[in-house]
Amino acid sequence: MAAFVGLLGSLGACAEERDPINRVQADALAKSFFVGAKLQSADDDPEFYKRGTVVDVGYGAGQSGLFTATYAQPVSRIRWEITEKTLNARLAYERIKATDGKGNAYDGVERKVTNDGQIVASYEIDSHFDIRRDYNPQTGEELNVVVENESDRPWYDREHFRVDWSKNLVTDSYDFDTLASLGVIGGVKYDAFAYTVLDPEHPDAPHFDDQAGYFDVTNKAYATPQIVDLSGLDAGAEQYPACMLSSYFEGGTEPWGNCGPIEITIRESYRRVAPSDYEPTDHDGVRFQVLGGFNFDYRRSYARNYGILDRDWMRFLARYDIWERSHYYADSDKMTGPIACATKATTEDPTGDPAADPNRDDDGDGTADECAGAGVGAHCDVFTQKCALPYRQRKPKTIAWYIAGDTTLFEPTNWAVLEWDLALRTAVQTARLTECRRLGGGDECSTQFAMWTGQQEDIDEAARIARDVDVCRRQNGYAAPSCVELARSGASAVAEERGAPDDASARAIGAIAAMDPIVVLCHNPVIVGDHAACGKAGLAARPGDLRYNIVLNVQAPQSPSPWGIMVDGNDPLTGEKVAGSMNVWTHVTDLAAQQLVDLVRYVNGELTTEQITNGSYVRDWAGASRLGYRSAALVQCRGRGAPRRRYQARRRRVRRLDGRPPAARDLEIREDG
Repeated sequence: MAAFVGLLGSLGACAEERDPINRVQADALAKSFFVGAKLQSADDDPEFYKRGTVVDVGYGAGQSGLFTATYAQPVSRIRWEITEKTLNARLAYERIKATDGKGNAYDGVERKVTNDGQIVASYEIDSHFDIRRDYNPQTGEELNVVVENESDRPWYDREHFRVDWSKNLVTDSYDFDTLASLGVIGGVKYDAFAYTVLDPEHPDAPHFDDQAGYFDVTNKAYATPQIVDLSGLDAGAEQYPACMLSSYFEGGTEPWGNCGPIEITIRESYRRVAPSDYEPTDHDGVRFQVLGGFNFDYRRSYARNYGILDRDWMRFLARYDIWERSHYYADSDKMTGPIACATKATTEDPTGDPAADPNRDDDGDGTADECAGAGVGAHCDVFTQKCALPYRQRKPKTIAWYIAGDTTLFEPTNWAVLEWDLALRTAVQTARLTECRRLGGGDECSTQFAMWTGQQEDIDEAARIARDVDVCRRQNGYAAPSCVELARSGASAVAEERGAPDDASARAIGAIAAMDPIVVLCHNPVIVGDHAACGKAGLAARPGDLRYNIVLNVQAPQSPSPWGIMVDGNDPLTGEKVAGSMNVWTHVTDLAAQQLVDLVRYVNGELTTEQITNGSYVRDWAGASRLGYRSAALVQCRGRGAPRRRYQARRRRVRRLDGRPPAARDLEIREDG
């Protein structure tokens, strides 16, 4: 947070003077970071994305769906409001389009000079102050001491403040508050409590990055133990703690359920909204039947004479922006000089019909008439009212994902990422190819934008070559020409194996494998050799951080929990992915893997029916594990090893002390398990 102070150097000291004594305490924040340089006006207030994410849950949470990374709130866009007592996050748009205008800075409305959107988060302000040299109150002479001045100017003019981040005061906004949303599930009660971390190195300490326009704060809450309704069972009690009711009964969580309040950790993340050139897509139910995709309901719209309209009920496709630029600009770097479309001036026809199609193509050349200047094949993006570039003129960019949690799983995770990357590369190539053919490019299209035509065999070959190329790039650099040559030579080898040196599908495999990656997996922290999109070596991404896409391998067992779940954050106005989160609970992976191993061993005769029935193979494994044997799996798989021998020796000693016949002793042992 010291970066926010940024004050020395403007305090005007003579060269011969001693360095000033700085008495400014920690956590001093510049108000301009939150509301711009004009503290009294909203016309320069920056917007922030906001989202809260559950980043930790103790084992034994009986509440349905309460686990790490779940119920990450939908992303909202907010602007900050500073009052004397509180720092408020207010929505920057209307909940229902064209209604009360609260918070609205969109939909053709001019930038408002007031910030009056719905409050979705609020934090107490401890103090307002200026940072300046102290002075003699009688003479006005400045002293060699820098202090927090709370008296010379009214609070609203003071440039710094200190905020109590320990507790979010908003806990009942179901659309925008994580705790309120959690309370909907099963009617469970959640109580927030003040949580402050003073150690700046602790992962839960408030984290500020003024250069990136980002900060997050971590709060905590208690989840009340779950209660089971027994009123319909005539059990003598209408309610009973779930943690005390056997899990054999519906709703029971004994023995794994925790009977004390479960502590949950929530990371509230705020990221300044940066200029974006994303092209939204309305993906309604009809389109979904043709091609599935994750979408979400956009804000509804209102008309005074008809009320809420279905016509403006959009379902924006939730996607990552994989293009450096999606629209035409006279100056692409600065994103200035777009070609307007879908406006009254460009779309209304001579008869005054306001319902003309912005993408009409009266001359039939495959280009929207309003967008002819953007290139052959350009169309109108009706949501941004700008002409979109044809796919052949777009350049893909690289999206970074960071592994978190159990980072030893980097290699298998990277294999999965490589296949997703391959799928995106083929999507880019296919979009260019079909566009070229639609515009009459003929046979040249297949040469310029080669795409394989085979099925699983081609996909398998492409995945294999893509993995080889990835290894080459991580060793030699992503721009190494030798890696591009490796892709081409690998494709040539495939063609030779097929006995067709000019095999078009093989050439396509090589061309796509040689493309720059669209998705890469980064180590966490980033290491030398990771892609440049990952950032500098040493950068670390934490779960819940809105700046990063994260593959989280949750190591600690959580019950209940899924095996895996996706929790992504989408821009509420466009559908663009702000941050992605893929979460895998590795304890479930271990359980599933062990069940498969045991099943195969049983089929192969390595485990007997008796061992399965009395559970001895599990007991032997647990005993070896408890004694610290790292080779416990060998004990389980082979029935040998020191723990097994010791267990058998104990059984023999017990038998020698027992005067009964061996058969009777064996029967009792089997019955006792």
